[in-house]
Amino acid sequence: MRNFRVLALMTLLAPIALRAADLAIPSAYPSIAQAAAADHSIPTSAVRSWKISLIPLVASQGLDASSSWGMRELNPVLADRNGAFSGKAAGVKFGAVGVFIGIEYLVVRKYPRSARVFAKMNWAGAILTTGFAVHNYAIR
Repeated sequence: MRNFRVLALMTLLAPIALRAADLAIPSAYPSIAQAAAADHSIPTSAVRSWKISLIPLVASQGLDASSSWGMRELNPVLADRNGAFSGKAAGVKFGAVGVFIGIEYLVVRKYPRSARVFAKMNWAGAILTTGFAVHNYAIR
């Protein structure tokens, strides 16, 4: 039950974190929406779909973490000294996702045309990670 609370919390906090990232940009830098609006060949819907694609990406990572909690971890970077998935692994996992989202954000801000590619990558990653989570729940 605790793992589902973590998943629910991560799912609810993802949109808030994304909005905070938009507000944290100094006014000297244009926002992604402003950059997309300045280049008329880039619809703002591409940027919007990229932002929306971040929600299932983070939610799938939370689902995978909750499904892996306490189980044997095959990835040596995520395994604790007993070989299980624990808090350290969740921190590394969400830290890596945060860095990935940050890099995407910077690239999309500079090159708004990349939003479509990143949106597709995020959806594919979310589907793949959800598949891993389903597998983990099936073998429990």
